[in-house]
Amino acid sequence: MNLLQMIGLGMTGALLSLLIKEHKPVLGVCVGMVTATVIFTSVLAQLSSVIDVVNLLAERLSVNEEYITIIIRIIGMTYVAQFASEICRDAGQNAVARKIELAGKIVTVATGLPILLAVLNLLLGILPG
Repeated sequence: MNLLQMIGLGMTGALLSLLIKEHKPVLGVCVGMVTATVIFTSVLAQLSSVIDVVNLLAERLSVNEEYITIIIRIIGMTYVAQFASEICRDAGQNAVARKIELAGKIVTVATGLPILLAVLNLLLGILPG
């Protein structure tokens, strides 16, 4: 699905959601959630080409593959957490959305610790001491 199709689907889903929400609020929220999920999965399908390019660059630059995997995982978790929090926010669940965002931040930091430790070890090795 190209960008124009995604925009068209998003606008159509948003309009349908607004129209249905007047008579059946729960169903209107569901239409919005389904629309967002379809668009999100379409974008995920295109993500594999981005990952391939990042892996190619990592090979050329001789970067540790573990670090690239961690960075890709962090980016993915960030997008999924943002998507989930926006769905909750659209459903009127702001408190749940904030908790998902907090969980995403904590998991992101925990996942990135090996890279942080490697950078700190590198700095400690460079500094006179």
